[in-house]
Amino acid sequence: MNVFRLLCWGAVVVASPGRAWAADDDEEPEFEGVAEVEAPAREPTKRTLDEAQLTTIPGTRGDALRAIEIMPGVSRTQFASNGGPPLLRGSASGESLVLFDGAPAPLIYHFGGLTSVFNSHLLESVTLYPGNFSTRFGRASGGAVEARIRDPKSDRLHAMLELSAIDSFVLTEGPLGGSSSLALAARRSNIDFFFEALLDDDSTAVVAAPVYWDYQAILAHRFDSVNKLRVLAYGSSDAFELHLGKAANDDPALQGELGSRISFHHLQVELESRFSDRVTQQLMLSVGPSPGHGRLGTTDYDYTAWDAALRASWSLLATPWLRLDTGLDVQALAVEFRYHGPAPAPEEGVPSQGALAGGSQLLLDSTLRALRPAGFVEASIRPVPQLLFVPGVRVDYFSDQHAWTVDPRISSRFELAEGSALKAGVGRFSQPAEYWQVMEGFGNPAIKPYRTLQGSAGVQQAVGKFVRVDVDGFYKRWQNRVLGTAGGAPPTYVNGGTGTAYGLELLLDAKVTEHTRAYASYTLSRSTRRDGAGKPKRLFDRDQTHNLTLGGSFDVGYGFQVGARFRYVSGSPYSPVAGAVYDASSDTYRPLYAAINDARLPAFHQLDLRAEKLWRLGPVDLTAYLEVMNVYNAKNQEGLRYSFDYRQAAGVQGMPFFPNVGIRGAL
Repeated sequence: MNVFRLLCWGAVVVASPGRAWAADDDEEPEFEGVAEVEAPAREPTKRTLDEAQLTTIPGTRGDALRAIEIMPGVSRTQFASNGGPPLLRGSASGESLVLFDGAPAPLIYHFGGLTSVFNSHLLESVTLYPGNFSTRFGRASGGAVEARIRDPKSDRLHAMLELSAIDSFVLTEGPLGGSSSLALAARRSNIDFFFEALLDDDSTAVVAAPVYWDYQAILAHRFDSVNKLRVLAYGSSDAFELHLGKAANDDPALQGELGSRISFHHLQVELESRFSDRVTQQLMLSVGPSPGHGRLGTTDYDYTAWDAALRASWSLLATPWLRLDTGLDVQALAVEFRYHGPAPAPEEGVPSQGALAGGSQLLLDSTLRALRPAGFVEASIRPVPQLLFVPGVRVDYFSDQHAWTVDPRISSRFELAEGSALKAGVGRFSQPAEYWQVMEGFGNPAIKPYRTLQGSAGVQQAVGKFVRVDVDGFYKRWQNRVLGTAGGAPPTYVNGGTGTAYGLELLLDAKVTEHTRAYASYTLSRSTRRDGAGKPKRLFDRDQTHNLTLGGSFDVGYGFQVGARFRYVSGSPYSPVAGAVYDASSDTYRPLYAAINDARLPAFHQLDLRAEKLWRLGPVDLTAYLEVMNVYNAKNQEGLRYSFDYRQAAGVQGMPFFPNVGIRGAL
């Protein structure tokens, strides 16, 4: 459950010609200039950040999942956002997937985006599919991000300790003897050590400062040359509490305690088997609880969600020109949910409805059980050495919505010459409603899954030895989107919304060495919605017309590495206030809005710098780094704050100038 959304309810995430595949080939040129390639991807657009890049991109605070923000097709996430999956090609956060070795992640970021919940030093790669992804993935109408977890090192004992202004972590890994190895990691935030100094308002008292922690344990064991077993345990926790001593001038309900506690714990078992050079098998089972609690004045909720994911896939290299992939992808949910507060507003496309006071209150105590099995099959066909076709189909069943979906997809790639290729794809993608939208008494049990039709086409070109250029055009159309009813009247949620998104993506990547590279990423896009038949077309809340990123990292010698990232992004749309009316029942003013999303905030721009120095002290590598976010302290607006009668408005500033200094020792 996205607890930040609930708080918002209460308050107002190449093969060369002729090469045969290996049975497990699933790679395309990575986000690395002219990388060496195993085989072309099954998706038209697939961009990968490898282990060497994940923790050094300026402005990402050394975080692997934040690093994908440099890629085209990824919208800028607001400071202190809801912490869900990234916004991909004009889709909302909840419409995309983030997977850890194939298992859906219940939570992506601590405190809405500060840092991800999995230690980046334990990841092998992070791959972005901004759209048109393979039938292996489903239950998402946007895109997907796949984080691959590496095996623990087995040559000798390794250890790492990092201390920074934001958080600190410890990691140790090494062999257990024989064919086994183990990695253990734990991290805790440092924010609470100085948080009280940031609150100088007498009306706000700290009950418990923000604290987050996470852990990872990975055990790998190779039985023989055929079978490898991995067992993973990982989880995280976020908690904070504030006491609002005085009610806000414009909302008497905003007083008392504000707080949230969310966590998850997962146990994941993976078995990889290579029966021959032609046949492989991968099995994965992940299960664990995700409890949460939150409150804001008179609004509060509690939930406990157990989720399980089972994935079984098989690959068969039938002939040098035909590869078959098939599998099962099963998800199970068990949710107990209690909520007390105002009727939920639609999550997108409706401006803030003003004060909490005076609104109707709901009291819900409900449960939901859901089984969502799926099967997929995909063929990779190469009729001639230069041409690849990948047709596939995915079939899903959603027991909580009593619905079947069938999603055919196809992609193709044509190698014009060495380092030059054309690529295209089209397909259907289905997504179930969020579980609280289906719950009896809170949502609508009759609601159905919604879909997108996605298409893309592009060209990939190598320029010389070190430079790669990618250009992709995309189009997306939503069907049967989930909408909130007017005023939250029963049944609260219905189908019937539509939408479109289209755009152009450009990536220029120049890699000279592993630690010296430069990149330019640009997305031109438009994302619109229509909230039911006869309703006017409007901009998506997070539509971003222009999204430009320029950056690079440079090895300057003597152990020094420096880097910079500059971003320019169109301001988010918002609905301007045309006036206000006085509500005597709550003694507050309620806003009257003009056309939805008819205005934009000022454009966002920011420069981030990073410098680090490495010392090799015998068996120990010591690294000191300084990362400065928003170097020139741009006053970027993330929203507007109004006076009690809505006659005056002031910008809500995003992240200010923020230096993060740290030191890391590695054995």
